Amino acid sequence: MCSPQILAAALAEAPPHDDLCGGHGHTAGARHEHGADANGHGAVPDGHSASAHYRYSAAARREHSTAPHHEHSPAAHHGRGARTPHEHGASATHAPGRGAAATEGIGRRRALRTALGAALGIAGASAAAGAIGAPRAEAQPLNLGGFSVRDLTHAVGPEFPVFNLYVRQPVQRQVMFEEIIGFNTAEWTMNEHTGTHIDVPAHSQRGLAHADAIPVENLVAPLCVVRIAERAAQDNTTELHVEDLLDWERRNGRIPDGAFVAMDTGWYHRVHDPAAYLPFDPLRLALLIPGIGPDAAEFLLTERSIVGFGTDSSSLDVGTRFEPMVHRMLLRSGRYGIENLAALDTVPERGATLVVGAAKLRGGFGAPVRALAFV
Repeated sequence: MCSPQILAAALAEAPPHDDLCGGHGHTAGARHEHGADANGHGAVPDGHSASAHYRYSAAARREHSTAPHHEHSPAAHHGRGARTPHEHGASATHAPGRGAAATEGIGRRRALRTALGAALGIAGASAAAGAIGAPRAEAQPLNLGGFSVRDLTHAVGPEFPVFNLYVRQPVQRQVMFEEIIGFNTAEWTMNEHTGTHIDVPAHSQRGLAHADAIPVENLVAPLCVVRIAERAAQDNTTELHVEDLLDWERRNGRIPDGAFVAMDTGWYHRVHDPAAYLPFDPLRLALLIPGIGPDAAEFLLTERSIVGFGTDSSSLDVGTRFEPMVHRMLLRSGRYGIENLAALDTVPERGATLVVGAAKLRGGFGAPVRALAFV
């Protein structure tokens, strides 16, 4: 644990946030470009003057000019090889328009890395890179007592299909870079109802429970999977009905108290084709996706004792229903729903346990989840 004093001292010499980011407003897939120098030394980011980017105190300059140069392992330079002080100077000298500012920039970044490294208990970027490549003991698998784990969650990125009328596409922007400050971080802009996510009561009505208020005991539940994939393959707008639930109970016994019921339509297989995952009918102004019928919802909410239900499609309601009737029935009863589940065909109809790792967003009307099934 670094002291606030050490960290403050390190940050006192740090450039503003935009300078630490190198002036790069990267989104996913954007290339991290540097200046003419192949190692990125002496490059001045777009929109930043050399004087602003490389400004630091006279004390820091003196320290840099007198301090011995650290040797960096090839790993710290991503295989490019260490450069001597003479090579740094030659690079700065021979690059037109860079000169002393480039040399100061090199020392500035090195001083910042060293200070932050000391504050965080590491020996600078070289030590961190070396630690990554160091041999380590092989991880031992957790003994789950004969159980295995299935991931029922989609990976979320800027390409995940969303219905743009209601939800914006996710955006990832990297704002910290290991080449500059020793680590990578990114900022995400994403609707809480993107990817595999939970719908909570406040999503349907103000004053009801938000994402941070769902009882944790309701986030671990017996999982009942009702399969209608064959029917959904023939009819995009099919619905789960009471008869489907009764058929399930004839095979598996009564839906247990405290269970979570998931509708398996096979829809998750379409996620890499947005047009197939969210087919839109412009004449009907409707999404052609399956959902849970009001009769099935009523049965589960009044005849059985469940914590919630969900689907591997993008909505609890069938896409042709303009009023979110099933959402209201479920959420206003104090229960929760999960949409965009994945891989329900990898778990049995009965016998698995669902664990819902929902982000505890204070005041959230929903939240991303990591849904796991113990089988």
